[in-house]
Amino acid sequence: MCRRTVQKEAEELKERSEGIQWIEGMHCESVHIKSEDGLRLKGYYLEAEQAERIVVMFHGWRGSWRHDFGACLKWLYEENSSLLLVEQRAQGESEGKYMGFGLLERMDCRKWLNWLAERNASRLPVYLYGVSMGAATVLMAAGEKLPAEIKGVIADCGFTSPYEMVYRFGRTNFKLREHPVMDQLNWLCRKRAGYDLKEYSTLEAMKHCSVPVLFIHGRADTFVPCEMTLRNYEACTAEKKLLLVDGAKHCMSFIKDREGYTQAVRKMFSCEEKCGT
Repeated sequence: MCRRTVQKEAEELKERSEGIQWIEGMHCESVHIKSEDGLRLKGYYLEAEQAERIVVMFHGWRGSWRHDFGACLKWLYEENSSLLLVEQRAQGESEGKYMGFGLLERMDCRKWLNWLAERNASRLPVYLYGVSMGAATVLMAAGEKLPAEIKGVIADCGFTSPYEMVYRFGRTNFKLREHPVMDQLNWLCRKRAGYDLKEYSTLEAMKHCSVPVLFIHGRADTFVPCEMTLRNYEACTAEKKLLLVDGAKHCMSFIKDREGYTQAVRKMFSCEEKCGT
């Protein structure tokens, strides 16, 4: 690895760490909800002084909101956005033994929106924002009827379906064959975690989506390939925009192209809040 590349990556990590330090210095309210299956889920709420909207943020698989959103939190807050930072089930301080690759989390999303409805007395516009598995979470949630306050979805490096993503991970890292390995793995998911990897997908959800979606993906993403977002984009029947970032790896599009990313998000906010849907 050349010296210039090392220096660039160090600068990118610094931007994220500075964002984490900033949010940890803010007064965030600790909040909890109960999932449909009785789990205690944790989140943090940061209310902007002159809030114009609320952004509900869902991190990825084996991730955290600090890591996945660290670089953009301060920018969103300075754009007068209140932030609801969700800790996904079985991660962080949220209860749960199994993650659901968006299948279970999409139902948790509805619960978070129920909680938010009680806090959002001013009926500010609300946006769902997810990264990686969090993007799959919000895309699948958008396949069902959403509260009127939901004005848009931001999906950064989301995958097409839990089954396809798990199979790709196993094939890439462990050279696993689809049959019989995926059959056995899916049987375990049904028996132990209570869901089927094939029961729903972002592709199916996008056929029924009724709110605008901003799809974002890094062209250099080798974990969730950019092609998956292209397929989600094609499947989406609602108003949609697409931002592909050259050279951006997984979850790195904001850091790689801050100007293009913020411009696309700001445009969504402006259009939905001033022009209407």
